[in-house]
Amino acid sequence: MLQIQRDAATIMQPYFTSNGLVTKALEHAFKLEHIMDLTRLRCLGSLFSMLHQACRNVAQYNANHPDFPMQIDQLERYIQRYLIYAILWSLSGDSRLKMRAELGEYIRRITTVPLPSAPNIPIIDYEVSITGEWAPWQSKVPQIEVETHKVAAPDVVVPTLDTVRHEALLYTWLAEHKPLVLCGPPGSGKTMTLFSALRALPDMEVVGLNFSSATTPELLLKTFDHYCEYRRTPNGVVLAPVQLGKWLVLFCDEINLPDMDKYGTQRVISFIRQMVEHGGFYRTSDQTWVKLERIQFVGACNPPTDPGRKPLSHRFLRHVPVVYVDYPGPASLTQIYGTFNRAMLRLIPSLRTYAEPLTAAMVEFYTMSQERFTQDTQPHYIYSPREMTRWVRGIFEALRPLETLPVEGLIRIWAHEALRLFQDR
Repeated sequence: MLQIQRDAATIMQPYFTSNGLVTKALEHAFKLEHIMDLTRLRCLGSLFSMLHQACRNVAQYNANHPDFPMQIDQLERYIQRYLIYAILWSLSGDSRLKMRAELGEYIRRITTVPLPSAPNIPIIDYEVSITGEWAPWQSKVPQIEVETHKVAAPDVVVPTLDTVRHEALLYTWLAEHKPLVLCGPPGSGKTMTLFSALRALPDMEVVGLNFSSATTPELLLKTFDHYCEYRRTPNGVVLAPVQLGKWLVLFCDEINLPDMDKYGTQRVISFIRQMVEHGGFYRTSDQTWVKLERIQFVGACNPPTDPGRKPLSHRFLRHVPVVYVDYPGPASLTQIYGTFNRAMLRLIPSLRTYAEPLTAAMVEFYTMSQERFTQDTQPHYIYSPREMTRWVRGIFEALRPLETLPVEGLIRIWAHEALRLFQDR
């Protein structure tokens, strides 16, 4: 592993000079819009985590192919392209898709590293395969079919370009055991994406905590008491999960809701920062330092511009990669709700052929309505894919007891449920 890291460092050295690619991209990133304040330390911390993952990928490849380990020319191809991929995500992961594409175009202008040739697809829509080739994320999105009875289930995840891309990114930082924050509007699928990524890692136990304006460090201490045990060792007191070999992941939902005290500090956030920075906390009951083992923090929140939200401090943010999860676009919505509609219309075989036009009508109406009634007009005009989910579930509940239904009946149910959801706007 050490030799791989040395070789990778030699390959990347020219890109880290004072006039190199990383410095130029970092300067450009500060001109873009970000969902939270951008700090150099956070960008570089995220970048080095991802580059560490690249070295781990190479080590894994060599372990799987002991007779044909990766040659230096293949390593150079892979590392150069992976560096571009890592720069894009670490510098613009907390920006909207348009900003990510803009940074990609800037990198395309200033680098000699071979990039994907398709002109109308942004670089952010590609990943780097271990062979050093650019592979479109779209090819990784599996086509799944949902069972009919699961249409109303809350935990069904339909993979889309965004979920597949975000899960791979989260996987990188979770495997590094770095804390991270997902930020995005309500209903954009932050919690769902995170839990889906955590389920892919076998040694993680997730505990969900819902933060509010009144949350204090005591909530974290009570959670530790419940899921962890304190052990006295020759090196002092250690706090670790009860299950051996398992990591405890504390998922802090709405992490930017806690109020500030009179000194302008969010105490619970400062407490998490201390545990991340120093690897433990000071227990006041018996004046001892408690060292944390196999405990990790992840958070999710709405943008700090939303009502009731507080901006997270730079001291905390410098330790945490931030990923912006936006609402799915029309293509992703069609993929998600097309899957649900196909499953739902299996209830009435004569209507099965109408799944595609039904989905197209739902997505078109939803996007037109979203563009027509914006939050600038009225603050409560919030549209999220949750509306679409309620719409599908409403139609499903109406169809479930029926055995036959003409297509006119389906259209009437579709319109009735739409009115129920959207009429009061």
